[in-house]
Amino acid sequence: MNRFLSRLLTRFAAPVTVAAFMAAAPAAQAGVLFSDNFDSQGAANALSFNGFTHWAVTDGTVDYIRSGVQYGINCVGNTGGCVDLDGSTLNAGVMSSKVIYDLLAGTTYFFSLDLSGGQVRDEHNTVNFGFALANDLGSFLASDMVTLARNDPFGTYAVAYTPGSDVSARLVIGNAGGDNVGLILDNVVLTSKVPEPGTLALLGLGLAAIGLRRRRAA
Repeated sequence: MNRFLSRLLTRFAAPVTVAAFMAAAPAAQAGVLFSDNFDSQGAANALSFNGFTHWAVTDGTVDYIRSGVQYGINCVGNTGGCVDLDGSTLNAGVMSSKVIYDLLAGTTYFFSLDLSGGQVRDEHNTVNFGFALANDLGSFLASDMVTLARNDPFGTYAVAYTPGSDVSARLVIGNAGGDNVGLILDNVVLTSKVPEPGTLALLGLGLAAIGLRRRRAA
């Protein structure tokens, strides 16, 4: 178990959200804050790669893959580039966004990515991804784990986070283990949704109702 997975299991705390109250009302001002399909990183494979435009790699390595070139590994749509999350040094690295995102209280953020099985070896791999404190990648604000077998096709996975107060965060992705074969990563997207005024009013009514119910129960 690498340090990334160990710190996640021991330090993860469930995010404070208002999603339950917002679900009944529409959201406005949705927008894409960031996206990366890794197609522009280069025209060839690069083992133990740390030259990403938008990502830093720490605690190990990852491999940059061009679709169909390295060991027959394919990216989404069988074109472009993608990432083997367990690099060639037998020590899976942790990818973190170079940009620090200032997340606003009450805004819901969605971090999604495409993952497939390792496509090479008959084994399962687990990837952890989510929002972490900007200056402490092991302190997760919200995260999820995905475990896939070798031949599992690409699927889109996402984690949502609604801060209770303003916070600075990075996007973090890491493959557990270290044997030179990890899950294949493609198409990372960060979006946000700001609630409409009517949604905030609904939230206030919901919280007031909960408070009233508790007082009556007492």
